[in-house]
Amino acid sequence: MNATNCTNCSDLSFETPETAMYLVVYKTLYLYILPIIVFVGLFGNLMSIYLIVVDKPMRNVSSSIFLMSLLGADTGMLLCLLLVWLETLGYPLNHLPAVCRINVYLTYVCGFLSIWYVVCITVETFITICYPTKIKQMCTLFRARIVTLVLLITALGLYVIAPLINKVQEGETGRPECRSVDKYAKYNQVIFYTDSALTLVVPFFLLIILLAFMTVAIMQSIQKKQQRSLKKTNENGTQTNLIRRLPQVRVAKMLYILSVSVVFLNAPSHFFKLKSLITNANILGYTEGLIYLICMFISYTSFAIKFFICIACSKNFRKLFFMYCCCWQAGRYHSIPQQTMETAT
Repeated sequence: MNATNCTNCSDLSFETPETAMYLVVYKTLYLYILPIIVFVGLFGNLMSIYLIVVDKPMRNVSSSIFLMSLLGADTGMLLCLLLVWLETLGYPLNHLPAVCRINVYLTYVCGFLSIWYVVCITVETFITICYPTKIKQMCTLFRARIVTLVLLITALGLYVIAPLINKVQEGETGRPECRSVDKYAKYNQVIFYTDSALTLVVPFFLLIILLAFMTVAIMQSIQKKQQRSLKKTNENGTQTNLIRRLPQVRVAKMLYILSVSVVFLNAPSHFFKLKSLITNANILGYTEGLIYLICMFISYTSFAIKFFICIACSKNFRKLFFMYCCCWQAGRYHSIPQQTMETAT
């Protein structure tokens, strides 16, 4: 869906206040905000993957498999946005034939994987919060690896036709553009609606339902804790402590916040996409296009903030960060036994 009814906003003249406002916001977002999102996101995602890989207890948790896969998919999306920024600066690498097709394919694949890995994380968090006694049976490393691999193979196969029907062509303004070939318009439409269903309608419906159930469960748990007597039986106390020691329980808060942030950051832009699908309107006016452009950049931040969510919500992650990345803090944690790295988040 085009943000406005113009094909090249850099060619617009300042004939109306709406056009002038749009150009100011457009240039500010693409020239200054986009590189901040891209480079901060790349640093945070790669740092997060590094911390998970170097710490054996963390990488042996099933949710970490999904988290690393999600960070990898988000990194792919940020690399695609990097090409957009470079084009804004006057380096149209995306107009090279091979780069154009690879970029189209990578965008589809990483977009699909990013949202579905969030769904996987949310499902694990749902099991942890609502069915804690089933964690050991359902949240295993083997299952996480199989699901991750199946989703990857599905994405690679599902969009294999995308780079074949897109290439660099001369646009309406006479400049080269990376877009679908006219004679394959029917196939491109099929991919568009399929992708919209698989990356927008279905996963966000699942996310909203799961988050609603988890929110209710959390509220009920808080009420029970307030009403519960401080005196407990040894049996109940032992069972509760065993569940709380499970790695999935300790990271549940962080993963819940991560899922909520993805839904809220993407909700505004997805509203416009759903509206476009329902009304079949692909062209927006300047005011509506300006709002959509801002919402789109808000959704881009969801690819870049996972590291900060992990740092803010997980004591383990903060310890790992200081241990491996901050030399001046390293001495504080070298003497900590390995089991203390699994304290509650």
